[in-house]
Amino acid sequence: KIKKKGMLIMEENKNEPNNVNKNVGQNSTNENMQNNNMNQNSQNNTNLNAQNNVNQNFQNNMGTNMNQNANYAGQNAFNNANVKKQAKEATGFFKEFFKDPLGKIAEITKKPSNKYLKIAAIILVVWLVIIFMHNVFSTAEIYLFSKYGSFPSFLEHFFSKFLDIIKELIAPICSIAIISALAYGFSKEKNKSFMHIASSVTIAKIPVVIAEIVGLLTLVGSKITTVTIPFAGFCGILSIVLLFFTLKDIVGEKENKNIFWKFALIMGIYYAIEIVLSFLKIYI
Repeated sequence: KIKKKGMLIMEENKNEPNNVNKNVGQNSTNENMQNNNMNQNSQNNTNLNAQNNVNQNFQNNMGTNMNQNANYAGQNAFNNANVKKQAKEATGFFKEFFKDPLGKIAEITKKPSNKYLKIAAIILVVWLVIIFMHNVFSTAEIYLFSKYGSFPSFLEHFFSKFLDIIKELIAPICSIAIISALAYGFSKEKNKSFMHIASSVTIAKIPVVIAEIVGLLTLVGSKITTVTIPFAGFCGILSIVLLFFTLKDIVGEKENKNIFWKFALIMGIYYAIEIVLSFLKIYI
């Protein structure tokens, strides 16, 4: 019996390492499963955080876009309101000008204002656009709309006279700049800026610009020149009268006899410069 018990104990001792190995293997498997679970949870958390970041960025972008759209809408509304305001001011100015041109000229020369500078810029731009349009349409009438006209022929002749068109566009600017410079030089007190004087001179040229607009009628037919040429001469006289009173206020002469000779001297120098520029084919 003692011998059998001993043999059973020895067999149990032999199986015990196997049991231990089994337990160790089970523990290792459990640890691996726990680690896998932890890794999976960590990955899930990472994905969740990434998704949250994407959602947050999307919301931020949406908010930024909404703010930008609101800013654009506000800017557009402001620009529209500003354009309407400027258009209203310009309309009011021309109404007042045609009611009392000399009174308006006196106001412009004595009270410098950015409003008048903008109006003068508009007048000059309209003047230049009309000159350009007249050249384009007159060339198109001959080389595009005629019986044997064509678009290549129109482009060829238009660009061949492009330098002449540039000179025609420069002419009004030169005219305003020369008169303004002479007025500034002959003024008793240099209390008016050159741009202020130039804007006043430009506004005095309104009748000339009107004559240019009416001159577009010559594109309809050559016979209309019987009306447009005398009308241009009439507008030229009105512009000289306005220019006389403009220079009178700018120069600062109160006595008519003095301003008459100063005006004659200024215009004499102006026409002398015009002769010189004519050699360059710039006709002011």
